[in-house]
Amino acid sequence: SVPGAALAQEATARSPRVAVIDMARVSAESLLGKSYASQLEKLQTDINAEATKKQTELGKIDAAIKTLQDELEKQGSVLSQEARDKKQQEIVRKTRDRQAFLEDGQAEINRMRERAQQQAQSINNEFQLKVRPLVEQVAKDKGYDLVLDSQVAYTINKDFDITRDVIVKADETEKAKPAAAAAPATPPAPKP
Repeated sequence: SVPGAALAQEATARSPRVAVIDMARVSAESLLGKSYASQLEKLQTDINAEATKKQTELGKIDAAIKTLQDELEKQGSVLSQEARDKKQQEIVRKTRDRQAFLEDGQAEINRMRERAQQQAQSINNEFQLKVRPLVEQVAKDKGYDLVLDSQVAYTINKDFDITRDVIVKADETEKAKPAAAAAPATPPAPKP
């Protein structure tokens, strides 16, 4: 008999051991996931801050236009035709400027959103890349052949849910990393 055939028969005789994982929970609860979430939050905060800034500027332009319109209305009868025309032209110019500012601002916010979307995709890919070996390690340690995302499972026996184990493993890995953000220790200044 062929040795490979016996191995193949043995492999098919044993059902694969299947586990499930809730990746959304790993992302939300692990230190690794939280660090990526804070990066995503910063992207959104930057966009909101820029939008608020643009809105404030727009408010100032609107106020300036309103002031000019009020002046024209109140002083219209006492102004010379030339002065009235000048004020009217100023209102038209400011209204055009407002429209240009609005269009430019919207375009800039849209560009920021597109960039943020690309960065978010990149952050998500990086998270998946870092978490995958951890999932594989936990599955291997527990003797599972197959790990499915809990979103594709109709019913789940909690005994086969490895989410918590992966979160623990991810946190251990994060804590074991040298603190890259820590500033290098500077030697004390020589005493005079």
